[in-house]
Amino acid sequence: MSDAATYLRLEVISGNAPGSTLVVEDELEIGRHATGPGRLSEDEEISRRHARISHETTGNYAIEDLGSSNGTFVNGLRIQSPRVLEEGDSIETGATTLVVKEIVRRRPPEAADEPVEPVPDARAAPTVFARVPAVEEEAPAQRPAPAAEAVPSAEALPASAPLPADAPTPASAPSPVPPAQEIPPPRLTLEIDFERREARIALGDGGETVRLVFEDGAWRVG
Repeated sequence: MSDAATYLRLEVISGNAPGSTLVVEDELEIGRHATGPGRLSEDEEISRRHARISHETTGNYAIEDLGSSNGTFVNGLRIQSPRVLEEGDSIETGATTLVVKEIVRRRPPEAADEPVEPVPDARAAPTVFARVPAVEEEAPAQRPAPAAEAVPSAEALPASAPLPADAPTPASAPSPVPPAQEIPPPRLTLEIDFERREARIALGDGGETVRLVFEDGAWRVG
């Protein structure tokens, strides 16, 4: 294989052919009806279509169970959904156990040295201004501004004199703003059952309860 190839190398450590090696480039289907190395040296305990190892678009290799009767296990845990493989992971299918010995990913191609076009000097380019003929506009006739009507202030009027109907009223003082209400912090309750690999999280008294289940090495919402 070339240095730029991408592949995953598995070694059989138990089963009908211990010590043998399987190389996966794009995809490997494991099962009794598979062709080539996917039959695992005629392992009778695997299903007709047991599991599949495929090369993802992200560059990783993942294994998924194809509805086998005995299940597919990675590092001792039965998988329910596709699982990304890493070097050193053990895979159990039927009576065969495989270990991921090597994962080689494609190296990114080196960027080609493309010629860079010189950028012209902006100072050398002349600036051209268009000549716009000036147009004299006739100034509109100025009209005299109307005289502002004098409004007597409240101070100028005597105490007994009423204010005019169109006189501006003094602005009232703003009402005081009530203080912000303090919000108590939320109260969380966590219960963990290690034997059943379950956990429950409750929000406050009588709030909604969330159930978590530990599967495939991570906590998931039940």
